[in-house]
Amino acid sequence: MVLRKGPGTVRRPLAAALVVGIALTMSACSGKDHEPVAPASPSAPATPPPSTATSAAGPAGKDTADVLAAYQAYTEAKITAMTTGQADPDKLLGVATGSAYDGLAGDITRAQQAGILYKGTEVTHPQVTAVNVSDSPHKATLTDCVDVSNWTAVFSASGKNAAATGTPGRLYVDVEAVQAAGGTWRISAYSPDRSRTC
Repeated sequence: MVLRKGPGTVRRPLAAALVVGIALTMSACSGKDHEPVAPASPSAPATPPPSTATSAAGPAGKDTADVLAAYQAYTEAKITAMTTGQADPDKLLGVATGSAYDGLAGDITRAQQAGILYKGTEVTHPQVTAVNVSDSPHKATLTDCVDVSNWTAVFSASGKNAAATGTPGRLYVDVEAVQAAGGTWRISAYSPDRSRTC
């Protein structure tokens, strides 16, 4: 399976059924049970994803609601891939673009190689901080304080905990969104900031 990038292609061959655990910081991952990995970036449970908590704080109007809906769709797409071990490239491209998509594709590959899945749940609290409809394409920025206290990386083969010790229970994230032709919003950047607390 090939995860595509924009008009071209990112050649990241994956098994037909992707074994994933999309963690934005998987650099410390390994397939060995005794080596812990860095905490997963926000996402959620192995059962049907819970409703993402959203906030209408910030710019008002339909654009704000659409941006929040796009962020929820992005989060739920990650959740599905992380907890089921399967990812649909077309679905990911429907909710992510640019560096946000590249990050998902890379994390899927690394998680598959490390044999990691995620259990538990997370709760997101996104707030739209700006919507720019003057430029083309339209753009928006969000912030999120994600509760990852009940979100755990595990080795799929053994079920052993794969998360690093001392993992913070909340994660601050900067998010960007862009509106595609036809009015559909997609997440274009997703950047955890571990220097900040929330």
